[in-house]
Amino acid sequence: MSDSATLIFRRQKVLLRICFWLFRPFALFARRIEWVVGPEDIALMATHIAAALPGSYTAIHLRNPFYTVDYDAVVQKPSNFLGGRIATLRRLYGGPILLAWLVNRARGFIYVGGQGFLASHHDEREFEFAFIRRHGRRIVCYFTGNDIRSPRLMTERAERTGRPNLGSIIATIDPVFASAEYDEARRLRAEVSERHADTVFNAREDQLSYLRRPTLPFRYFQPDEEFTAATDRFDAIERIVVIHAPSNPLLKGTDRVREVMERVCAEHPEVEYRELTGVPHAEVLASLDTAHIALNEFYSSMPGVFGVEAMARRCVLVTSARSADEPDLGPEADAAWVNADVDTLYDVVSRLVSDPGALGAQSARGWRWAKDNASASASRRAIAALLGRKDAQEPA
Repeated sequence: MSDSATLIFRRQKVLLRICFWLFRPFALFARRIEWVVGPEDIALMATHIAAALPGSYTAIHLRNPFYTVDYDAVVQKPSNFLGGRIATLRRLYGGPILLAWLVNRARGFIYVGGQGFLASHHDEREFEFAFIRRHGRRIVCYFTGNDIRSPRLMTERAERTGRPNLGSIIATIDPVFASAEYDEARRLRAEVSERHADTVFNAREDQLSYLRRPTLPFRYFQPDEEFTAATDRFDAIERIVVIHAPSNPLLKGTDRVREVMERVCAEHPEVEYRELTGVPHAEVLASLDTAHIALNEFYSSMPGVFGVEAMARRCVLVTSARSADEPDLGPEADAAWVNADVDTLYDVVSRLVSDPGALGAQSARGWRWAKDNASASASRRAIAALLGRKDAQEPA
């Protein structure tokens, strides 16, 4: 960490301590908060978790430009008429001030992702977590992917299985991900989380990490109102619409998807391929409402948020996820989608578009699995029960 970053972090720690005691008398008159959820909203996970848990409060560092959602607090905001100085001060010191206020009001914190409210990257939230625990508040870590995933361990897994995965792919994209420093930071993050967190949620194989204690299965929180009712979309299909909406084309296997779909569309003129990149989330959801098949990601062992959205929208999901690679999914998940990796994608898509009469039944199976296992109501019941248990760190 540079000298300037060290100085900023030192100031943040002092500011947090001072503001905590300054805010304490005022917090006695403020509404109590059950869970503070943040400070990242990766794929709307923080938004959905907060919506699923009554009495929650969303506190986010920075808005995602692709999502139009409301948060209870946002640390960073665009420059205003006073210029960029206030925006800079908010970015550097808004986090500890907000955290001081929330520690006084909240019973617990659910950390989504790997960031903290302080710029404590060198200690991987050690000071921040210790401060929260010292004041009797609970901590839950909810990891979502590369925030805890070890590229080194994932590369070793790829060598054992003979199949590339997200961790092994990312290590080839940028040398920093293959560096010892990057991997050591993930090791330290795991150690800090285990030392302070009451509960850790993680996809234990898809997000293979240095966590050693048992973790609770990663859960999706797809809003119940976004599960569409049965439609006649699959009745007498004249044009089969296939959609792919990669958040990161390199990690989602998009190059291979394009090759496959170019070939499939040439062989099947009734197939239309739509690729959405860099568009608002609302546009992605609207496109799913008219699609028949959704091509998700092909180096992952989990369906991903887009995969769950596709099933909720009654699309046939094609993805590399499978319970043999990620046991936390459960064996019943394998019937919910159609499994394919980069090497089998052409054969799988060709089979699906050659038998359009079978698409409706497959979409119904995916919808049912997502409703029972990945909806906000299903996950709300599960996570509320887990977070209410004193031994919640142990598998349910």
